[in-house]
Amino acid sequence: MRRLLSMMSIAKVKALSVAEPARGQGLGGALLKTCVKVYQKLGLFVLYGQFDATETLHRYYHRHGFQVLDQQQGIDVGFLLTGNSATVYAGPGERLFQRWLK
Repeated sequence: MRRLLSMMSIAKVKALSVAEPARGQGLGGALLKTCVKVYQKLGLFVLYGQFDATETLHRYYHRHGFQVLDQQQGIDVGFLLTGNSATVYAGPGERLFQRWLK
């Protein structure tokens, strides 16, 4: 039960994208801001995602209040949520970004 509750405390931003002609208008930032507000209201603890390490998106996510991790660096969500170590890692060639909501 504890593991199930901890899994419900984490949300992943997946496939956030804005079409090239619409970029620079704040649409992506508005989507991220809405995600943060919704997940905060739901009582979640961590919002995270990942992106291709060759992309220059680290500045974008940092500007929107996320911590961008180095490649191979994970997010240790386990101890706080379950009392046991559990780390989330990005896939090969990717980087994680995270934001603690509480």
